[in-house]
Amino acid sequence: MRQRTTRARWNIWSALLLVVALAVAACAPQSADTTGSTNTTAAVDAGTNLGDTLNIATWPNYHDPETIKRFTAETGVNVNISVFGSTEEMEALLRAGNSGMDIVVPTHYAVPGWIADGLIEPLDYAKMGNPDLSGWNPLFIDQPFDPGNRYSIPKNWGTTGIIYSPAVGDPVTSWSEFFDRAKTDLDGRAVIVDHQISTIGSAAVAMGYDLNTTDPDELAKIEAMLVELKPHLWAITSDVQPAIRNGDSWVSMAWTGDGVQVVRDNPDFVYVIPDDGGELWVDNWTVAADAPHRDAAYAFLEFILRPENSAADTAFILFPHANPAVLPFLPADVANNPVIYPDQEAISRMTLSSAEAYNSEARAEMWARVKSSS
Repeated sequence: MRQRTTRARWNIWSALLLVVALAVAACAPQSADTTGSTNTTAAVDAGTNLGDTLNIATWPNYHDPETIKRFTAETGVNVNISVFGSTEEMEALLRAGNSGMDIVVPTHYAVPGWIADGLIEPLDYAKMGNPDLSGWNPLFIDQPFDPGNRYSIPKNWGTTGIIYSPAVGDPVTSWSEFFDRAKTDLDGRAVIVDHQISTIGSAAVAMGYDLNTTDPDELAKIEAMLVELKPHLWAITSDVQPAIRNGDSWVSMAWTGDGVQVVRDNPDFVYVIPDDGGELWVDNWTVAADAPHRDAAYAFLEFILRPENSAADTAFILFPHANPAVLPFLPADVANNPVIYPDQEAISRMTLSSAEAYNSEARAEMWARVKSSS
């Protein structure tokens, strides 16, 4: 799947890009220490030669092309975007070594493992103009996945929720309703995403467990529920939009980008953050430990962290930004869109997915069994 702002994980094009990227050789010096908490206007020394190339590993359609062009016009650095369908693919590239990538944009739950294994470097805040993160949304700053944001800075964030069409009749407002009704009055009309973090987590919430559970007994009960559910589903796919748009599906698990697009194009449809909670996630700017164009990477981060540039990116991709200073630069229909920027009460029900859940072999194996069950 790849509508403009969706987050589908695995696809053949991403796999092909991975093969190509693995052929790129790179070498890099050691990074400077992380320091700084006050904004300045200068990121890179005037005498620094940035070179003419910057390589970014990121999600499909996750950057405003016009903003990229402005960076090139300002610095002379050409930006190469390599698209990946999952954090797992990005990780495989980094672990293979000599990735050729300078900036990588993983989801937060991968960051602890990448730090521990030396895949990303401590950020040199001085080279980014010493951005002050103290006013950013505290949900995404100084979190356990990266205390002090020494290795990562939020790009954009989102939720995992439910889209439903008018065909459902009574609204579907919780994960418990979603999974129950998928086997009853919505039999054959529900879609769940092909991503263990989101689907196992949402099923866990529906059953009264923690989103990030790795408890063997709880996972066994979740597996039994999902295996029972599978024959009643329209599909397990991260490409959720086509089925709900054409009426094959009436209700679907979805990420923020899906919700924004579907509701924008079909005002009678609804995207909800479930009453019983669910997944919150944030993608992050990081610098690869083997970055071949380190100075260009930091020049880009200084540029994109300027609120007006982050706003242009946000208005293009339609995922919310963690810096409130971005809001005044956004069009009103973006800044005031409750699908993009849910209210605080809704967000308070959400939980950041965890590195433990991401790295859980038990969850990965369980999800494989669910998908292969008949």
